[in-house]
Amino acid sequence: MGNHYIHVGSITNAMRGKRLLEQQGIRSYVHRAGQPAAGDGCGYSLLVTGEAERAEQILRVSGVRVVRVSEGL
Repeated sequence: MGNHYIHVGSITNAMRGKRLLEQQGIRSYVHRAGQPAAGDGCGYSLLVTGEAERAEQILRVSGVRVVRVSEGL
């Protein structure tokens, strides 16, 4: 377990993803990177505490474009 950032690239995908995850009982927070990495779009991600694999699967199945997943501190 731990914190993971699920990078979704846009605010639209972040807000939609947050809503989808909350409907499934997974708490998430919208996060914006100050200087997004190349390929991360606008730099939006969802911070998920635990259940990152399940959260990623829910997002992908629901059509939210996941750019990448990284471990947080």
